[in-house]
Amino acid sequence: MKRYPWLDMKKKTDVEAPLEPPILLGNKSNGEFFLEQTPRDRKIRDLILRVADEQAARRGMDRRQFLASSMGMAASLWAINLASGCGDDDGGFNVPNPGEMDCTETNEILSGDEFILDLQTHHIEDEERWSERHPGGTYFGEQFANGITFYPCDLEPRADCIGPMAYVDQVLMGSDTSVAVLSGFPSPICDDATLCTNLNSNEGMAYWRDFFNNSAMSQRVIQHCQVAPNDRWDLQSAMMDRVHEEYGNHGWKCYPPWAPGSREPWWLDDPIVADPFINKCKELGRPLICAHKGPQFPGFDLAHNDPIDAGRAAIKHPDASFIIYHSGVRPGVRIGPYDPAGDGTDSLVRTVLDHDLKGKNVFAELGSAWVLASFDAVQAQHLIGKLVKNLGEDNVLWGSECTWFGSPQPQIEAFRAFEISEEFQETYGYPELTPEIKAKILGLNAARLYEIDPQEVRCQLASNPIQMAKVEMDENLGPRRWAFQQGDGPQTWREFLSLQRWRDFLGVPA
Repeated sequence: MKRYPWLDMKKKTDVEAPLEPPILLGNKSNGEFFLEQTPRDRKIRDLILRVADEQAARRGMDRRQFLASSMGMAASLWAINLASGCGDDDGGFNVPNPGEMDCTETNEILSGDEFILDLQTHHIEDEERWSERHPGGTYFGEQFANGITFYPCDLEPRADCIGPMAYVDQVLMGSDTSVAVLSGFPSPICDDATLCTNLNSNEGMAYWRDFFNNSAMSQRVIQHCQVAPNDRWDLQSAMMDRVHEEYGNHGWKCYPPWAPGSREPWWLDDPIVADPFINKCKELGRPLICAHKGPQFPGFDLAHNDPIDAGRAAIKHPDASFIIYHSGVRPGVRIGPYDPAGDGTDSLVRTVLDHDLKGKNVFAELGSAWVLASFDAVQAQHLIGKLVKNLGEDNVLWGSECTWFGSPQPQIEAFRAFEISEEFQETYGYPELTPEIKAKILGLNAARLYEIDPQEVRCQLASNPIQMAKVEMDENLGPRRWAFQQGDGPQTWREFLSLQRWRDFLGVPA
């Protein structure tokens, strides 16, 4: 196997690429939650590095070359299977034993040509263009970035580590993502009904959507409009009109558990808060209600973070679609078979079953949910199995929450290799996870909801300047340049708490 040139392109004075697996086995955070590396994570990491030592020596390559290859990714998934107690017929990740791997086979397992529509991606704006649009305003992006390491990024200013160009590099050029949805953060609305100048305002998301698409000469990015209907509805309604008229948008992102200032959290079927908001979405012609449910921001109301209200709202508004972000998954809580008395994802399943909504207007989005579940092959089977079984194969939607987790490519490759065992299919009634169902989840389901033509996007990709640059870089530098990323969210409790204090200063959840 030829060594990737990008492995040797650092200067002698540069810090050497970390010797780490191509999956995130250290501390993990998307800024909403923080999970410390567990003893199990450490054991999996140690096993992967031990396998890399053995297999690299056997093949006459160094460990970083092995880990950066598709064999390194496959070996990482094999180690997760082993740690999860999954043998050859127990589901999980369909990869060979490391001693039997070759690059041709692992490339085939991890590659695909699916249309991928990522419903949850993020970045923060860069200072130069932000300041052009908001003369005299205070730019908070650098303060946001300074409290976080964003390892191993060493860019200056620090905000560039999670800025627009990092977004292009990680999401559009560093993965097989076809189209990405740019999503924002919860924040108070400006008192004068203009668009707030936060880290990624509605105005900013529209600006960067156009910037990315103009650069690509095709549609690579669409964006949400961020709405907090419990925060001065008259101003929120006026803002929705303005965004719709001046910019256009795909979907309306909301945070029901968030209560800015002295206001109260709200339910999706609340007649006072939710109904005017949902009716406004319908009036403006794109009633995609994208609701955060699951990960617990400090300061969020725990009860309203549960998706039990989704079914009630869907029955009340059959002409609107309710996309439950994170699928109700609560980080750190083990995912098992459906429990009618459970919360989180089980609440989502229960409300769909109680209201006979399978295949109808409630959808589960996988941002953070998949990347966290995928570190345990048994939990992953229960998550995907019970969502597809109970919501329907057309109602589960792909999301990565990148750039907070770096490039989405390892998440995509893990999903391609993923399967549900025959035992789980028989015991729990889970479906076989066929290539057709995977293709639906990865993009075709969302394409239907978001009114995007996958075939048209595919045709545009052939001559897309960003895609052509990706192909050229793959040819000249080698692929899999994301292999040693460690995620862009906080890496320590100190960084996570620093981020919360910064949010508190701005009046956002803390």
